[in-house]
Amino acid sequence: MKGPNSTYFENPFLTLSMARPAYKAQAAYSLRAGREASLGAAFTPLLAALETAINGFDENLTDGGQSTAGGTDAYHAARTAWLDFVGDTMLDYVTPKLRKLPVFADFKKFGKSKLKALDQGTLLTQSQTLLKLYHAQQAALKYPTLGAEADALYQALAAADETRDTQAATITDARLDLTADRRAIARAQRRLKAQLELAFEEPEKVYSFFDFSAAESARKSAKKAAKATAKVPAAPAEAGPAA
Repeated sequence: MKGPNSTYFENPFLTLSMARPAYKAQAAYSLRAGREASLGAAFTPLLAALETAINGFDENLTDGGQSTAGGTDAYHAARTAWLDFVGDTMLDYVTPKLRKLPVFADFKKFGKSKLKALDQGTLLTQSQTLLKLYHAQQAALKYPTLGAEADALYQALAAADETRDTQAATITDARLDLTADRRAIARAQRRLKAQLELAFEEPEKVYSFFDFSAAESARKSAKKAAKATAKVPAAPAEAGPAA
């Protein structure tokens, strides 16, 4: 079983706490420093591999926790519009005109509050049955455009739901690729560092080819935030009723 520091000993460049732009920048620093130093033929393939890894790294993407807020917001907006339509139609048309008829019981199965409590898949399925009721009863409701309006709102809801699912799947796949491109840079830098350690005896000389300032800054910020959180006093317990 791997220990808590196994990743560091496997490849310390994988443990750098850096945003993607900073991570790419520190790798570019190593590439530039290596070429400016004219290190010799042994370093040529190592620097070429690092350059390839850098070129395959898109700093504008995110490694993880990427939000699907765009798709989620669109879905919630479409869901709200559909549920509001259902509620308004029940209040303004169905209840006044169909309350004394047997079909009213069918509409009651699909009230706004009941639909609102459903998960997205069940909501879409049950809403299809409600659509059929709208089309069948629009004449009785004296609402000739009811079916068309309901269809449009339902299709918007279904499309937003599909878009959200597609975005979530795409982001999940992308995270695997993004992890791989960070590992590619880490692997290239680890190999470059190993060759530098063969070429130079002084650790200071080896580390002059690397810029970890962004990682150090992130570490200090995290430590400072942790201390600030620890200093927040706990809320006093509420006093119970007097005996």
